[in-house]
Amino acid sequence: MKKLLMAAILAGMVAGAYAAEIGPGAFEVYRDGPLGGMPGGRYSPEFADLAVHASDLRARAGERDAAIVPAPAAAGDEETLRLRAEAAADPVKFVDEHSPEEVGAAFGLYPSRYQLMDAARIRTAPVRLTVDLTRQRLTVKSPTLNTEYRISSGLLPDHGTPGSGKCFAPDAVEAMHFSTLYNNAPMPSTVFFNGNVALHGTSFLNELKLGWPVSHGCVRLSRVNSKKIYDLVLKNGKSNVVICVTGAAPR
Repeated sequence: MKKLLMAAILAGMVAGAYAAEIGPGAFEVYRDGPLGGMPGGRYSPEFADLAVHASDLRARAGERDAAIVPAPAAAGDEETLRLRAEAAADPVKFVDEHSPEEVGAAFGLYPSRYQLMDAARIRTAPVRLTVDLTRQRLTVKSPTLNTEYRISSGLLPDHGTPGSGKCFAPDAVEAMHFSTLYNNAPMPSTVFFNGNVALHGTSFLNELKLGWPVSHGCVRLSRVNSKKIYDLVLKNGKSNVVICVTGAAPR
C-alpha cells in the first residue's frame, strides 16, 4: 500500500505526468513537467485503485493537487482529523512513517488491503514465499526456484515483524527504495507486502547477522538472494505470488 499510494500522490503532483500501460501488470509513468529529467516508475494495476486521490493524471496541476488532499473526517473524530492534517502537510513522509491502519484512516483506504483471505488462492499460488520468524528463514516454492534463505526479521519487543499467521499479496516492487523513516537507508530489491513491511536486501555488514532478528520490522535478505526474490516476483506477476508469515521471532 505504502509505495503505490506514494506513486499516486507523486504522479498527481507532477505537472504533465501521465501513465501508459506497457504490458500485463505494469505501467510506465512518464513525466514531461518540471521533473522531466527523472526516470519513470513501474506500478501494478493497483496503482489505478489509489489514483482516486489523483484521479486524472492529465488534469490541470491544481485539480490534481486538490485531489490528493484527504477528505474531511466525521465531526468529532479528532484523531482522524489529526492524521489527515498530517498527511495533507507531507503525504510522502506520512505514508512512509505510519502504520497501514493510520494510512487507511487518513486516505480512506482500508488497512491490510493486501492480506489474502481466499484459501484457494493461497493454496494454489504458483509462487509461495514463507517467512518463518521462528527459524529466521524464507522458504521459496515456485516452478523455477525452490530453496531456503537466511533472513533477519524485526527485533522484539519494539520492532517485531507483524502478520504472523497471515498471508499477503505483494504490494509495490522497487529495484531500490530509500527509507525516509530510517535516515534514507537503502533497501535494494524491495517487495512490500504488509503496509511498510517489505522483503529487501541489506548491507554487506548486516548480512553477517542474517539468521537473527535485528531489523526494524522488515525482512532482510542478502543482496544476492533479495535480487532473486525481486526477479521472481516480477517474472511471475504479483497476482501469482503469496507471502505468508509464520511463527514468532526468538527474543
